[in-house]
Amino acid sequence: MVKSRTKFPREGEFVVAKVKEVQHQYVYVDLIDFEGLDSENFARGMIHISEISSRWIKNIRNYVRIGQRVVLRVLRVDADKGHVDLSLRRVNSAQRENRIKEWKYALKYENLLQFLTEAEGINLTLKEAYELIGFPVLGLYETYQEAIENLKENGDEILTELNSITDDFNITDDIKNALLKIIDENVSISTVSISGKVKLSFTSENGIDQIIESLTEALKVIESKKTRNLNINYIAAPFYRLEVISKDYLDAENILSDALEIIEQKADLYNGTYEFIRD
Repeated sequence: MVKSRTKFPREGEFVVAKVKEVQHQYVYVDLIDFEGLDSENFARGMIHISEISSRWIKNIRNYVRIGQRVVLRVLRVDADKGHVDLSLRRVNSAQRENRIKEWKYALKYENLLQFLTEAEGINLTLKEAYELIGFPVLGLYETYQEAIENLKENGDEILTELNSITDDFNITDDIKNALLKIIDENVSISTVSISGKVKLSFTSENGIDQIIESLTEALKVIESKKTRNLNINYIAAPFYRLEVISKDYLDAENILSDALEIIEQKADLYNGTYEFIRD
């Protein structure tokens, strides 16, 4: 279960549910991330047979089974009565894949907060951890993945900034340090790299200074982080190794293009020679 701020989902939202009961015309599910009515453990939802598949259904059990976890689209919500109408057929494969991916990040996010409540010297319940840290941080980002990755890269700055802008967010240094340690030990972010050799030379008397200037300016195209970095290392004159690290190839290619553009401009300015050889 991933804790939600609301007791019921919104219409149009994609939700993860667990099949609880299968009847001839209806399927009943638990919306495991929503509390629902006070009398329920979870919000309950219903899928009519017409919303199982766009094809004619002979046996509804050929499409769903008890205990199965499914991604559904919310059609209607009556929070007062606790009724939620859902659809399976209105979820395509891409939507299903994206929702499951985000749901797994949501589980990881909750696990990090749970680890915090179990840390030595930290006296918090999971609900308090959400109210103190979990929900305020989520409010800054569109997805759980963004929240987790930004906490990994800039956790100290994020928590300090939240502390300074709201009276409701009052996290002690002990809690902050415990959480940052947990994130550092349990969160890793996948990265990609692009590398190659830069051939750069200048014939003037201060050619070495011009090379240093060119490469130093190129390094300034980004601010280095754990998952976004640009490295330039000396190999042997006139070759230098350039490596770009980022979370995705498009960003890495953009960083590479910006860095090489600066180096090429310097080469043109000082009548030098420049070439990039990609690995």
